Amino acid sequence: MAFDPFSAREFFHLVALRHLSGRLSGRAWALKGGVCLRLFHGSARLSEDMDLDVDPRVRRATLEKGIDAVLGSAALRADLVREGLAVQRVSKPKQTETTQRWKVELALAGEAVQTKLEFSRRRDVPGSESGAPAPQLLDRYGVTQFAARHYGAAEMARQKTAALASEGRNAVRDLYDLDLLWSRNPTETSAAVAADPAAAEAAAAKAERFAWGDFQGQVLPYLESPARRAYGRDAFEGLKASVCRNLRAVRA
Repeated sequence: MAFDPFSAREFFHLVALRHLSGRLSGRAWALKGGVCLRLFHGSARLSEDMDLDVDPRVRRATLEKGIDAVLGSAALRADLVREGLAVQRVSKPKQTETTQRWKVELALAGEAVQTKLEFSRRRDVPGSESGAPAPQLLDRYGVTQFAARHYGAAEMARQKTAALASEGRNAVRDLYDLDLLWSRNPTETSAAVAADPAAAEAAAAKAERFAWGDFQGQVLPYLESPARRAYGRDAFEGLKASVCRNLRAVRA
């Protein structure tokens, strides 16, 4: 298929996730963030990087060795070459007991496409489940069906509410992602948000400050074309009002 940088990254994320799922079998880990929402929750938002959680009991050296093996494997590289992609360069700029990060440079028709894989350690990996990515995405890229650990709707809602409430973060994508979760899983999302009313109120207050220009710059360029065309100023304001209303309704 013909790739642009976003679809090249997405294909790589699917292929890498398929291979690392086998490598991490039996260990506690979960895909999170935008790639999780895209592959398992129907999001139209594309992501540049893939973020995962892993149990602290998985030793740093063990994970490093395993991911090195996945990224350097002939099987992964053959899957990419089949569609005209190649791993051009891999680096490991951060390998600590809390965070392990790999940077991958893909070669796409002479163009360098950058992406990252980042593992964060946390005390446990709550709310994770096993399942196959969206069939339409697997079919689009010709990737064989596989199962991967990822966060379900409730845990994603909890994480996104906490992120939106965070004083040091101003990412309007959190607003977009919460709207997605409420539209697809309203009961689970409301229950998860209701567990922390203070975070819900802080998130609503933050959401009210986002402007159309924030959405234009931070979210719109990352949406698939049909979704991008659906959003103008009025649609954004409606999304914002809906999320703020839902965040505050959990206290009622």
